[in-house]
Amino acid sequence: MRISTQMLYQISNNDLTNMQSQILKLNQQVTAGQKVLVPSDDPVNAARALDMTQTQALNTQYETNRKNANSSLAQVSSTLSSFTDMLTKLKSDVIKAGNQSFSNSERANLASELKSNFQEVLGYANATDGQGNYLFSGFKSTTQPFTLDGNGNAVYNGDQGTMSLQVDSTRQMDISASGQAIFQGNGQDIFQTMNNLISVLSVPVTEAANKADEQAANTFEYPAGSGQFPIQAYKTAQATLDATDPSDPNYAANFSAAAAAKLKSDAADAARTPVAGSQASLTRKLATFNGAFNTMIDNVGTVSASVGSRQNELDSLDAAGKVKDQNYTASINDMLGRNTADVSELISDLTLKQTYLSAAQKVFVSTSSLTLLNYLK
Repeated sequence: MRISTQMLYQISNNDLTNMQSQILKLNQQVTAGQKVLVPSDDPVNAARALDMTQTQALNTQYETNRKNANSSLAQVSSTLSSFTDMLTKLKSDVIKAGNQSFSNSERANLASELKSNFQEVLGYANATDGQGNYLFSGFKSTTQPFTLDGNGNAVYNGDQGTMSLQVDSTRQMDISASGQAIFQGNGQDIFQTMNNLISVLSVPVTEAANKADEQAANTFEYPAGSGQFPIQAYKTAQATLDATDPSDPNYAANFSAAAAAKLKSDAADAARTPVAGSQASLTRKLATFNGAFNTMIDNVGTVSASVGSRQNELDSLDAAGKVKDQNYTASINDMLGRNTADVSELISDLTLKQTYLSAAQKVFVSTSSLTLLNYLK
């Protein structure tokens, strides 16, 4: 078959154009650092890489959600820690106020201090996060959870819900707590308790009330209608024991009698109501407050432990999320040809193609200059 000069030029030109196109594509791939630039380069891996990129984006969003969740839980934890410190301080005040050497004026000063503490606790209950949302309002995060009515009692305006965030593909986590469960939970209302404590400490202890209470205790019949007066009987038994020398043969019998009388006396004392304004009345009421604060401390401790557990879980999810992200990146790099070996292969192909193009251009120049006129004399 005869090939015309024009056809030779056309074939050579097409070959050079194709080689330049291949070099241009290789340059683009080397510049981008990956083999697959468009889906047509590798439809299957391009589609898989797109799906995995979307999955990785979700994983990144979960990471953002975990940061937000951790921030909210950290604020809840900090508030609960401050509240626990306040409850411990209140318990200490109760013990201090029960000391018989404490004067009425000292108790009145303590009551005034507790009024300031009341406002501090109210501040904890109405704490907000960095965006101004209330931590303890449940789902009603823009509503102030606790307000005071006309009598100074705290009213809860939130609900029993808890805000939550999706922190992983299969985990939705609570990031708040119900204020009513914390500050008014388990039958213990911190606001009402503090108001009651302030009222109790404001009542002075008088000598007249102490004497009236002592007389009432000595004449308290228990059980009712039994004709027995256990408190007075215990005092008599104890006085007899105190007057008995330990070497006396009757000491053991007197000791046993006093111990038995003490048990009956304690039961009788628990059954009676001390005279208002007496030290006994104050001691009885303070013991109730002491038990209430213990219950509150335990309640807040349970919530704090739950918050801490969730923070630990977030740390674990973060660590797992980072591993997932690295795995996603590695898989996408494999699918799109972004690894070092892939780029090295592209550079090698580019160098080879450039060498081929240079050689082809030289051959084309040499062949295109051939003519029969060069051989005519």
